[in-house]
Amino acid sequence: MINIPSGWPAAALGAVVVAIAGFAGGYALRDTMAERDEAQLRAAWSAERETAARAAAQRIAAAQAAERTAATRLQSVQERLHETDARLRQALARVARADRMCLSSDTRRVLDDARRDADRVPARPAGPDPADAAAPADPGGPDGAASERAVAEWAATAIRLYGECRARIDAIRQWDEVTYGGR
Repeated sequence: MINIPSGWPAAALGAVVVAIAGFAGGYALRDTMAERDEAQLRAAWSAERETAARAAAQRIAAAQAAERTAATRLQSVQERLHETDARLRQALARVARADRMCLSSDTRRVLDDARRDADRVPARPAGPDPADAAAPADPGGPDGAASERAVAEWAATAIRLYGECRARIDAIRQWDEVTYGGR
């Protein structure tokens, strides 16, 4: 039997025992609730990760599809531009005369200087385009003037290059709209 000190009433001892049992039960309940909350948080986090992974996979698939579409459209436009360029050059060969001078040597020099200035900016990070180093197709007439045919061919090249540049920018824009919403 328990030896109760004489100054302690039995009710006080019972209250101490109940308090100790209450504290122990409270800690056990707190641990159980914390484990339950942790399990719920882990499940929610896992579900959020899965949702984010699915959304990322969908964005990647859409970007890849947009890239394929843009590349296909770009190739189609480039093929049309090359066909148009070939037809234009054939027509120019029939109508533009190589013996009729169109630009004076001074005018041609100014234009060539402007082209050389533009060539100083590299077309790509690796350096200037190797085609830039090529000699002009028409060296000019005896005094350095350019023929009507040379000017017409230059214009045809400019038209084709502008069209190709515009097609590339359009392909990038189309891809960007799908991938990033045009932001």
